[in-house]
Amino acid sequence: MATPRNQRMYDSLLDLLQDLVKHAPSGLTAEQVAERLGKAYPTLMNELNAAIDTHKFGLQQLIPLMDIVDSDLPAHYIAGARHGVFVKLPKGGKLAEKTERQALACVKEFGDLMGEVHDALQNGSIEPNERQRIAKEGYEALQAILTLLRLVDEEGGPR
Repeated sequence: MATPRNQRMYDSLLDLLQDLVKHAPSGLTAEQVAERLGKAYPTLMNELNAAIDTHKFGLQQLIPLMDIVDSDLPAHYIAGARHGVFVKLPKGGKLAEKTERQALACVKEFGDLMGEVHDALQNGSIEPNERQRIAKEGYEALQAILTLLRLVDEEGGPR
């Protein structure tokens, strides 16, 4: 069974970026991605090839590239390399009612997480597929909590 593109392990950040350029979730072709970055396609591909020392992909181009291809995978890759996680937070909106709904979402997500942990521990050990489900629910709970904290901070206004 083939590994889905978003779960593939990459040898390097450049390998990931090259794959994103060639298979952009935004639907753009690699040539269109290069054009939007203001580069010729061969130049961009050379910059994203770790075996070519004469071309370097500039760090200042990373976020524009992520926007163009519509992917947060590089942020996940970097966070994982530093033994962390990347959690995307939503932009602001209607604060008061949104905050209340988000507080309820936190409770639901934490309940889902605890349900997965409970189910996994029934046989006395946690299997790999159970670890994946626990991690998924844990990251969803974490994102819900961080979203709530951002909303609460926005409601408080400037300090």
